[in-house]
Amino acid sequence: MLSAQAQSRDGFSRISPSGSYLAARHAGGQRDAAAAASYYRAALRGDPRNNELLGRTFLAVLANGEVDEGVRLAERVLQVDKNDRIARLVLGVRAIKQKQYPVARRELAQSIRGPITDLAATLLSAWTMANPSEAKQATDSIDKLAGADWYAIFKELHAALILDVAGQKKEAAKRFERRYKLDPMALRVVQSYGSFLSRQGNNADALKVFAAFEEALPRHPLIVEATNELKAGKKLPLMVDTPKAGAAEVLYGLGAALGRHGGEDLGLIYLQLSLYLAPSHPLALLSLGDLYEAMKKPELANKTYERLPLNSPLHRNAQIQLALNLDSLDRTDEAKASLEKLIAANPGDLEAIMALGNVLRGRKQFAECADVYSKGVDTISKPEKSNWVIYYFRGICFERAKQWAKAEADLKKSLHRRLPRLGLLPARQHGGGGQAARARRRAQARGSDHQRSPRRCLLAGRTRAGGAFPVVACARPQAGARGSR
Repeated sequence: MLSAQAQSRDGFSRISPSGSYLAARHAGGQRDAAAAASYYRAALRGDPRNNELLGRTFLAVLANGEVDEGVRLAERVLQVDKNDRIARLVLGVRAIKQKQYPVARRELAQSIRGPITDLAATLLSAWTMANPSEAKQATDSIDKLAGADWYAIFKELHAALILDVAGQKKEAAKRFERRYKLDPMALRVVQSYGSFLSRQGNNADALKVFAAFEEALPRHPLIVEATNELKAGKKLPLMVDTPKAGAAEVLYGLGAALGRHGGEDLGLIYLQLSLYLAPSHPLALLSLGDLYEAMKKPELANKTYERLPLNSPLHRNAQIQLALNLDSLDRTDEAKASLEKLIAANPGDLEAIMALGNVLRGRKQFAECADVYSKGVDTISKPEKSNWVIYYFRGICFERAKQWAKAEADLKKSLHRRLPRLGLLPARQHGGGGQAARARRRAQARGSDHQRSPRRCLLAGRTRAGGAFPVVACARPQAGARGSR
């Protein structure tokens, strides 16, 4: 394996620069960022004046999360091309981390010349002015930025956050209200607006904001935690409280959006820069793990999930996904043990139960998976439309275990919960095995609906966007299923 070879520095001394370059290109094609970075470094040592190698090494090092080295390479890149946007962005981010705000603005001003970098640079620069005396200048610079329709999603949110940090509560309230109306199901908008309302002594309206989100996407861990805090009479803290944290939020938001919409390479760099500023940012870590999975790198995803703080409400979600990745790596016994441990700690954890059932179903242990899904059904005190999937999966397990009557009953339940939402259920239904079979075929045809999108909702909520970033359709967060991929 290239990644194993990349561990040995001695091995590089025996490889020519051209050999290292070819190995780096191959590693890059395999999305092995660590090996690519190592081989490019080796090639650059053998040919230090090669500007193309320098640029490729710089990007590979950033993608691998080695931002301190990326800073040193950025300075070399700018000696060759003073207008390199990513290099300027990296130096600007480093300056924000060091609280050198004028330096950051100078670097970021020179990174503007692209649809993503101009938005990133404008928002990052604005965060360097998140104080009472410069907040208006910050928001004016955001307002002046023209661009695609989806710019507004980021512009309004960060203007509100900056005004909130700067103590400009009246103007912040206007911005939060405007942004909330633009997209009331975006997770970070809901979190920040609810937090703002609570700190203004308006817990009732904050609870309404969270309740509306809860109705659309039940039991999101961050919203559950915030709701419980409010009901306990506590005020919620600022979601973002410093320029550095604000910059990390900018980079996380853009990186996650890029990763969801086909810009994996740039999204990876933005997420690594976000974690350079805020190493424990739970949503940035989950987004990075999700991106690694999309790149078919479950080992890297799991290393990322392991970095989630133990006290984060999202730690459990990371552990569930980590277990599913272990199963995809054929480490099924470890996956089952991890999920069983989560369930033992919380027997009502429907997501963990679903994940364990999915693992067993993917391994064709149908009688066992039916038993596990039954435990999940037993936790449902108030049936919801989103519960169709557990009945569907249990029905499949019953069918494969040749428990026909139970299979038909579950597939009918799945039919009644799922298909009305799709406009496929007639006004009157009549029983029969044929109907259940048709339900199963319909659900199979649409089976991908609940695979990737629910976890994307865990990360972003249900968002509306125009231009380059299309709508992200969501269901309630559920664990993915190996057996239905």
